[in-house]
Amino acid sequence: MKSHFVDVDGSVHYQEVGEDGPVLILVHGIGASYLSWYPVVEMLGEHHRVLAIDLIGHGFTPPHGRKATVRSNAELLADFADVMSEHQVILVGNSMGGLVSLLTAVTRPELVAGLILVNPALPIVSVKSLSREKQRLALPLLPLLGNSAARYYYHERTAEQEVDETFRLVLSDGATVHPLHRAAAVEMARARREMEWSIPSFTDSARSIAVELASARRFRRIIHQVSQPTLLIHGSDDRLVHPTSAEWAANERPDWEYLMIEKMGHTPQVEDPEMFTSLVTNWVHDNVLEVH
Repeated sequence: MKSHFVDVDGSVHYQEVGEDGPVLILVHGIGASYLSWYPVVEMLGEHHRVLAIDLIGHGFTPPHGRKATVRSNAELLADFADVMSEHQVILVGNSMGGLVSLLTAVTRPELVAGLILVNPALPIVSVKSLSREKQRLALPLLPLLGNSAARYYYHERTAEQEVDETFRLVLSDGATVHPLHRAAAVEMARARREMEWSIPSFTDSARSIAVELASARRFRRIIHQVSQPTLLIHGSDDRLVHPTSAEWAANERPDWEYLMIEKMGHTPQVEDPEMFTSLVTNWVHDNVLEVH
């Protein structure tokens, strides 16, 4: 796996695997990085050229004057795709990365051949969607207290505790993480604590997500602008984005392929890498193979 930086209106970190086949750009969620795809990137690289990007203010991509909002990251993702590939790309976005990918597909459709939304951030459409587990992500939304609340959270926990709590939040009960993946995540958490922009970027991202998802009616207009073939994957045991929201999106777009995976959490690429790789590879082959 090769690690690179490219100038896209500022430094952008990404990792690249594979050389042949359709181009997949993997887009992580809030507070995460390219490591969200650690379990699957090599397997996906056997049939695709895979680019795992760090969004603005995440991983090793510094803001450098750029905002870390989902709209700014959608612009970055479009520019990154334009720079990195001569052909249209397939965007694979998890959580916030799903929202960013969706916005990119709508605003720059000429760059995107297909869209794979993996437990994407979606509007709350039922009171069942509310849960205690969302309190940590809600901290940055508190007026004036967002950055301070986030700093307190990280001050009270070691990097190991932070990573383990995150995995408990995004995985279904009983799911495990490969030790090498956990070790890499801990090292990233330690590195992020030395980056003065990491917490402000997190709060900017969180607030922008809240704005985008505040109105299901407004969001409905966005998803109806998607023109590309789309695969929506969701875990039945997701604690962050309730399955009712995925069902709502699937009902709004019955032309999308929709897979609800039983006993799966927020990050299926981590819980079952082989299954996830197979789903993505087969869907790309059946729907957008002609892009390369």
